Amino acid sequence: MGIPRGVFGGPKPEELSLVEALGDVPGRAAQAERERDAGPLVFCLERVAGAYHDVYERCPAVPQGDGKPGAVHAGRASLAGAVRIALGNGLQMIGETPRERI
Repeated sequence: MGIPRGVFGGPKPEELSLVEALGDVPGRAAQAERERDAGPLVFCLERVAGAYHDVYERCPAVPQGDGKPGAVHAGRASLAGAVRIALGNGLQMIGETPRERI
């Protein structure tokens, strides 16, 4: 990505909440398939979307002002990519067409 290595100061609480919500997706998807009830998966996807919104608002993936991109920005961009995949796959499972951009 052309982003230099940097010092990792630890994740922010919003990022941890998002990773936790993402980690719940496979289990809820399996539950939805097993029980033939999309409800738990829909709730989980809403939780992922809400957590992503918090990260997007409070933890920018692009440096502010004249700042140079660092390792934390690369990690946040990768996290956004994981959210896109999880939401896209989850929406397809419940019969919805995911949007191109989130």
